[in-house]
Amino acid sequence: MTKLSAWLQSELQKRQLTQNQAAVYAGVGQATVSDILNRGHIPRVETLFRLADFFGTPREEALRAAGYLPPAPRVIGAEEDPDGEAGQADRDEALIHALLREFRQVPDEWKPVAVQQVAQLRQLDALRPVRVIGEDEEEPGERRTGERAEERDEGATKSEAA
Repeated sequence: MTKLSAWLQSELQKRQLTQNQAAVYAGVGQATVSDILNRGHIPRVETLFRLADFFGTPREEALRAAGYLPPAPRVIGAEEDPDGEAGQADRDEALIHALLREFRQVPDEWKPVAVQQVAQLRQLDALRPVRVIGEDEEEPGERRTGERAEERDEGATKSEAA
């Protein structure tokens, strides 16, 4: 059994579909589905895209299973490389693939806006934290100074007396 036939068989089983149902819903020939499963047939890229889109899986996954793309990079587990650069690179690669999967599901007319929003997130991350005067709680034992501090103290005394 080829990787592609194993992938297709797995997708059919997950959804409890027959070959014919999958072919009709995906818009491919039933003979093509049968040939993939039984003869190791590798269909055209367009056919793989239709199958992947129907099953809701990334197109890259179908292309890798068919051998059109090289295997995905192996993600090193935390126990093998807990803090190493290789582990971080693999985690970054996994995040990039997740972002691509999500991005491909965004309608085409929204994609430029999505890119702008990611750029804005990077700009926000580069900003220094803003401290708003008056929001900080005073530290225990800290003395208040100035007119406003005296007004607050007087207000607290009046409310305590009431």
